[in-house]
Amino acid sequence: MFLYTGDDPTRTLAISQASHAWLAWQLAEHWGSRRFNRPQPRAEVLAAVMLHDSGWTEFDLAPGVDDEGRPRTFDRMLVETHLKVWRRSVDHAALHSRYAALLVARHFAELAEVKTADLLERGDTASARLAESFRAEMDRRRVSWEENLASDPRYQDCLRGPRRQTNADILTLADRVSVFLCASLASEFEIAAPMVGGKTQPVELRAIDRAHWRVDPWPMEGDRVRLQCEGRLLSATRFGTDDEFHAVLQRAPVERLSFTLMRSSAVG
Repeated sequence: MFLYTGDDPTRTLAISQASHAWLAWQLAEHWGSRRFNRPQPRAEVLAAVMLHDSGWTEFDLAPGVDDEGRPRTFDRMLVETHLKVWRRSVDHAALHSRYAALLVARHFAELAEVKTADLLERGDTASARLAESFRAEMDRRRVSWEENLASDPRYQDCLRGPRRQTNADILTLADRVSVFLCASLASEFEIAAPMVGGKTQPVELRAIDRAHWRVDPWPMEGDRVRLQCEGRLLSATRFGTDDEFHAVLQRAPVERLSFTLMRSSAVG
């Protein structure tokens, strides 16, 4: 879950992980130009983006609150719970496509590596061991799928090397952009975008306001792209119990959020 406040701090919307993934999918679906690599094989990469957080479905249906009564967002979960959700996401992706699943497994292996370092820095060695074990599990599953798909001509050029790296990068950047938009984080941030020829180009996103962003250099066709997600408008942001939050969430009206990404030189 994400809590979105936008330009009006009195309005908070709860955005599900599923809607976040849908927004990320829309970006990946538009991604690419003569300079920037497109996803290939397209169907599988887009599936990986859409399904990368599918393990959150149960939590999305019945989210909880933390010790301070705030809705529990994705970044304030217990480590063991977080890893279980990531594992379910990989399992769900594998029901659709092994190639999509290996991209999702690689994505979470990288996140687990970052999480391990953070936990060790904070002195939580027990949780760090869990995260490291999870990373190793994801690496094993990825390698197994790579071996299974090695004889399939559809995947000959994208199991390893630059093409696989491009596809992994597209999943990462689509997720990152969607996280920043859905969580109303910084007004300026960068993503690493894979270019034709094998290099990686930093791409900067700068907010005009929370709904409109200039992107430089522009990595898609046309001058602008509109992305959508949906959230529930909360009447409060603190709750006494999980049940109280669930009741408020069920009654909360659903609103559509729209974000426009535009070329830095675009007018309007």
